[in-house]
Amino acid sequence: MWRKVFFFLWIILLAYVEVAYSQKTFVAKPAKRFVRMTGFTRPRKVITISSEENARCINVHADVGDAIKEDGVFAELDPTFINLDIRRNLDKQQAIDSDVRYYMKEANRYRTLIEKKHAAQTTLDALERDLESGRENTEALKVEEMILREHKKRHSIVAPKGWKVIERYIEPGELVQSGDVLAKMGDFTVLLIPLALTPSELITLRKMKNIEVELPELGEKVTARIEHISPDYDPGMRKIQVDLAIDKFPIEKRGGIRADLYLPMAEEKGAVVVPDSALVQGYEEAFLVRENGEEVPVIIMGKGEKKGTRRVRSPDITAGERFLMKPKQTGF
Repeated sequence: MWRKVFFFLWIILLAYVEVAYSQKTFVAKPAKRFVRMTGFTRPRKVITISSEENARCINVHADVGDAIKEDGVFAELDPTFINLDIRRNLDKQQAIDSDVRYYMKEANRYRTLIEKKHAAQTTLDALERDLESGRENTEALKVEEMILREHKKRHSIVAPKGWKVIERYIEPGELVQSGDVLAKMGDFTVLLIPLALTPSELITLRKMKNIEVELPELGEKVTARIEHISPDYDPGMRKIQVDLAIDKFPIEKRGGIRADLYLPMAEEKGAVVVPDSALVQGYEEAFLVRENGEEVPVIIMGKGEKKGTRRVRSPDITAGERFLMKPKQTGF
């Protein structure tokens, strides 16, 4: 008797557990699709180096791919003629300084003579005039010397230290004219990835806390950050120019390496993420089951973001609805 009662209670308990388990529900969440944006690395800045002087090149310190050294000198021009001009200027200054000292001495002597009424005032006036003229000439030559030394300084063609030579257009022995482009330099300390995004894609990017880009050619992922966002809008592409910056790189920083950014964009209306167990597989269709037992046909779009989930779509489904977690298979 007791065995029958125990068996009967056991059957009821199993049925209750099965019903309770089968009635477990979940809330459908909006599905996301990953839009791949592809760009190629490039230097943060690129500049051209030009000559400001006319002279012959006597030395080039960096070739294509080389980094500019600590002194910043890329090339040197022959300073022979500018050195001669500086020497001539210094000789003129020395001669005029000698004249100024003579005029000062004579002017002082004539002031004493005039006080004793042994000389004419006109002679003193002429000496003071010559003295003032000599001083003015000295100041003019000093300014000229400063200009000449600045020209000499520019016979050393400089570039930002640490930047690398992208292109080089000069060789030792070549005659350089003022304005000639000598090289193209790039700042590879930080790499940029130029991308073109729609306004909605830009909004998604700015909301991302951690931006990661894949480097498929290297099999690596690196962290990136937003460097520039163009305030303008390309009406032809209907997109906005955005530059991502990479500070740390797995290999030597260089341009032309492919980088892929995956943006999690919201799917179209009716696309949700559901657990695999919630799907009832039919012969040609799949279904979700509402809490009231209604079957809603869906189209499976692919795997979800998390393991054990699927992205499905149906015009009769909106995110936030509840469905059965493990509905009974109805059989087809």
